[in-house]
Parts: sequence; structure tokens; C-alpha cells
Amino acid sequence: MLGIEQKKGNDEKLCGRMIAYAKILPSPDAQNATPFDDLVKNGLLALEGDFRETSMFPETRNIGKSVDSKLNNLLESMQEEGIELPDNVDIDSLRNRLHELSNMEVIPIPARIGNFASEEDIMKENADVYYIGEYIGLNQAHFCLTTLPIYYQARYREQAKATEINLLNEMLSQFESGAMMDNDDIQKDTDELFPAGLTLNTFVGDLDNLLNVRVIPFLLACENDSDYETQIALFYNFMKDYPQQEDITRVDHAIRELRKRGDNQSARKLLELSCKKINSIYSEDTKTAEKLEAEIKTI
Repeated sequence: MLGIEQKKGNDEKLCGRMIAYAKILPSPDAQNATPFDDLVKNGLLALEGDFRETSMFPETRNIGKSVDSKLNNLLESMQEEGIELPDNVDIDSLRNRLHELSNMEVIPIPARIGNFASEEDIMKENADVYYIGEYIGLNQAHFCLTTLPIYYQARYREQAKATEINLLNEMLSQFESGAMMDNDDIQKDTDELFPAGLTLNTFVGDLDNLLNVRVIPFLLACENDSDYETQIALFYNFMKDYPQQEDITRVDHAIRELRKRGDNQSARKLLELSCKKINSIYSEDTKTAEKLEAEIKTI
């Protein structure tokens, strides 16, 4: 669309992190260097935004309390100063309208200039990557790059909302059919890691227990590489709706390293932290997940 090329990612399933970049050609009008010239690295101007985290959005309940508090303070001040409200002003209607306005979904744009030396570096990133073309000078390129995240984030959040509705419908369907399973149900099956058709959406047990008591020991105990590939594919399928798939890849990588050398402490630490983060995301504990992600990146 409009000459924008998606270099990496799936437009139908956005990952939530985006990088957009342009190639900047020398401008014949440029006479003097400006501070903005430092934004360009080897002829590339890039912008990145991460919209996966939910902690940036204030809770609706807290916003409502703030609205009530400010309105109450205003009314008290008016009463103290002897100011009377007009007869046609309904306080309850005014309060409800303020709540409606405060609950309107506002999309913040937490995007920043990216520091990438080459297109190859950009393509290595875990992100949806967009190329917006060549521009003479910075002005128009910067304008295009700063507006693209607005559209991207709206699309990402709309997809997330649709996914949430689909998952809810799937769970309701599974409840009605009695297909939900817990830890005991899964561990009755000893030939394969998971029973056929089971996914995270139809699991109602303790995920932390499942990972540490069932999944990790089972995968580590696979007799040969062929058996491991079969079983890890079941794990990927089970976790297909988990929102941060890089965590699943880390678990896979760590287990492969431990299968080669059981005393690999870095792999063991990566496996431990990744499992904890997966459980935190599953439990909607965003703050703990962020701390664990920071710790993982130090390994």
C-alpha cells in the first residue's frame, strides 16, 4: 500500500513490534549540516515501536476514580465560593459523560528512532519490518515514518481483539463439549507429550506444574533426535496461541543444548527463566514477565 513494502512478518498476524525504515538520498538543497543528520546511519533512517506490552495503558478503574475525584473537588470548590450550578446542569449526567470520554480508547505512540547500521541488521530483529522507499532528504521520510506506527498499532490491537473473541468462543465450545483437560488428564497419556487436539486454550490446569513436571522431563528424556522432533512439534502446537512465541523457541533451544550437555548452566538458566516468564504471561503478571525478560537478555 502506498509503496510500503513489508520485508518481514505476516500482515494477517502482526507480532506487535514493528520497524519501519527508509533510504535517504543526498538532498541538493542541503547546505549546512543539522542535528537531524545524526539520525541517519549509512543512508538509513529507521523507526521502531513495541506495542506488545499492556502496562503502558492506564487501568480504566483508576481513570474513573481520577475523574470522580476531580469532579468532586470542583463541586466542593464551587460550593465553598458560593458559586451555584445552572438549573439545567445535571451532575449525574455530567459525571457519566466524563466517564464515557475518559474511557475512550486512546492509542499512544511509544516509537523511537532505531539505531541500525544496515538492512541486514534490521532483518535480524524479531519484528514486522516495513520499507517505505527512497527519499531525498529527511523531511518527508521522517513524516511518513512517524505516522506509520499509528496505523500499525491500530491494526495490531484490532487483531488482538479478534483473537481474544475467537479464543473465548473456542473455550466456551470446549467447555460445552467437555474437552477441557487438566494436569492429571494429560499425564495419563504416556506415549506422547500431549493428547491429540489439546492446546493451551483447552487446558485448565497449572501451567507451571505442567512445564516443570511433564514437559521439560519428557523432552529431555526423548531417546533420540527423531523422537525429540516429534514431541517438540507437539509442544509448539500446544503453545501456538501463546502471545510471545520467542519464549517457546528459547525453551526449545535450551532443551536441545541440555540434551547435548547436561551440565550446561547457561542453558539450564535460560530454560528456568523462560518457563517462569511463560507462566507469568499466562497468569497476566506483566511486571514479573518484564523483569524475567530483562534477566533473560543478560544470559
